[in-house]
Amino acid sequence: MSYKKYNDYELISMIRENDEDSYNLLFQKYSPIIRKIAFDYYRSYSSYGYDLDDFIQEGYVAFQKSLNKYNEKKDVLFYTFVVLCIHRNLISFCNCISNDKKNISDYYLVSLDDIILRCDDNSCTYLDRMENYKIIWDFVYHYSLEETCVFELRWNQFSFKEISILLDIPIRRCHGIFHKILNNLRKEIQEVL
Repeated sequence: MSYKKYNDYELISMIRENDEDSYNLLFQKYSPIIRKIAFDYYRSYSSYGYDLDDFIQEGYVAFQKSLNKYNEKKDVLFYTFVVLCIHRNLISFCNCISNDKKNISDYYLVSLDDIILRCDDNSCTYLDRMENYKIIWDFVYHYSLEETCVFELRWNQFSFKEISILLDIPIRRCHGIFHKILNNLRKEIQEVL
């Protein structure tokens, strides 16, 4: 079955009658449009630490919302309505990530160089790499399971958004836990040095 055999209104009508094949056809039809619009926003906002997939996902969410809210009686093409919804959702997403107070993506990744500090008098060098890991994980594993999981996932280059979804906790909480442990860890290593 090809989406070219049906117009949008026929597919929407079938979707509202719980026809999953119709939903897949309409999704297949609009997927390249969603990806193109998401890519345009990604090019402008990629420096904020989010992947193209994050922008595409926001486009897919907008597509789903537009299916639920579309009203054919308002004399607006479905295509126009979908594109408008996608743009609005991506603009909202971009405003959120570009706002310093709201964006908590932390573009940087955690590395030993972020944590290990040199001695003030330059007489010390970095601790042996294996000793570093031992100090770090001995320290981190004294925290609760949730806190340890947040730190370990972030250490392994998961975004705060991914961690939030995996652990089912708010993004701001993930951010706060991570930075609490990171700051305490820096103090601990400073004392060791």
